[in-house]
Amino acid sequence: MTKQEEELLPRTWERTSPPAAIVVNMFYTGLGIARSLGEQGIRVIGLSAHREAYGNFTRYAEVRSCPDSREQPEALLEYLLQLGEELPEGGVIFPTRDHDLRFLSRFREQLRQSYALVMPDRNALETSLNKWETYRAAQSAGVPVPKCWSITGKEDLLRVERELRFPSVLKPVSAHHWREGANWKLVGSRKAIAVRSFEELLGEYEKIATVESRALLQEMVPGGDDALFIAACYLDRQSTLIAGFTAQKLVQVPAGFGTGCIVQTVDRPELLQSAAKLLRTIGFSGIAEVEFKWDEDARNYKLIEINPRPWDQHRLGQACGVDLIPIAYRDSAGLAVAPVAKQKTGQKWIAEDVYWLLLIRTLWKREGNLRSLRRLSRGPRVYAIWSVKYPLPLLGYLVTQFVPGLAITFFRHVRSLLRRPVADHGYV
Repeated sequence: MTKQEEELLPRTWERTSPPAAIVVNMFYTGLGIARSLGEQGIRVIGLSAHREAYGNFTRYAEVRSCPDSREQPEALLEYLLQLGEELPEGGVIFPTRDHDLRFLSRFREQLRQSYALVMPDRNALETSLNKWETYRAAQSAGVPVPKCWSITGKEDLLRVERELRFPSVLKPVSAHHWREGANWKLVGSRKAIAVRSFEELLGEYEKIATVESRALLQEMVPGGDDALFIAACYLDRQSTLIAGFTAQKLVQVPAGFGTGCIVQTVDRPELLQSAAKLLRTIGFSGIAEVEFKWDEDARNYKLIEINPRPWDQHRLGQACGVDLIPIAYRDSAGLAVAPVAKQKTGQKWIAEDVYWLLLIRTLWKREGNLRSLRRLSRGPRVYAIWSVKYPLPLLGYLVTQFVPGLAITFFRHVRSLLRRPVADHGYV
């Protein structure tokens, strides 16, 4: 280990034994991290501020209740500093949400006393989280990207009106802006908004400006959700690509601007090359999910966004033979990283909770294609929650969320039927 690499390790590590892995939040991403590391015998401490998190039931982590990084950042800092005193071997912290990233970046210096953080430095982090800065970085790196405009007020829309092409997409500059406090409801629970005319754009902007006046307007790349591809990467402290795999979204919920529900590994080495080129340009280190969309007209992949942390479907890496989580852990802990095998294709990751609800909605409302959904879910697969080795997280989800949610939906539907006016057929 070089002197520079030694300096990146927590200052108080005795390094007499492997450090613990600290996972912040125990939903899809956190549960997957716990499994990837726990299966290798690594001590995992899961921090959960949410009782309903199904990852709380995993056997692969010591799950502890703690303050939330978004709601109580100072309290969580104090909690982590106290936890660090219990860990003479130190800890490696894995964030699972953008709010976790911002929390860790804010208190990076204090936490460095006891922990290594699986995340890039401040400049690379801000470039990744700020969609306008990501756009500029892609242009600088020569990576294809849809045309974007930075919007700070209605006057910006009027100024660029003649340049615009529709349909376009209205997005937050940083995703967390739309998710803070009551903002999520005010923006209609949408992570991005498709607009098909200038009039529609003005109307939608007027709504979201009550939340945040800054926004990104981006040309929409044509194509369905299955035109979305992922380059999953781990880069070391010198921004060298250590390992990666590529995947394709097959089903996204909600369609258009949702989260991958069924995702499969595919062989697209050119995407890894483009992602690594972009990430090197910004000096990135850590885990990144870089999303692209295939533009059939331009015959190239265009950058959509950088997700600078472990993401929902990272467990695909374990399924395809390129698990980025143990690699990130070992490299962050200053341990040797084993050679990486070539990825297998055709492995699928399924968010079974979303998939079941999609199936029920398809049957109930007769929307979508049931046969297509079933076909897309076939083949070698891993699930977001279910594991044959330990099914308790799924049972916990069914008891605490799925069954109560279905019951509430059913009773609401019955109540709405009972409240409908009865037609007057003239009977006495």
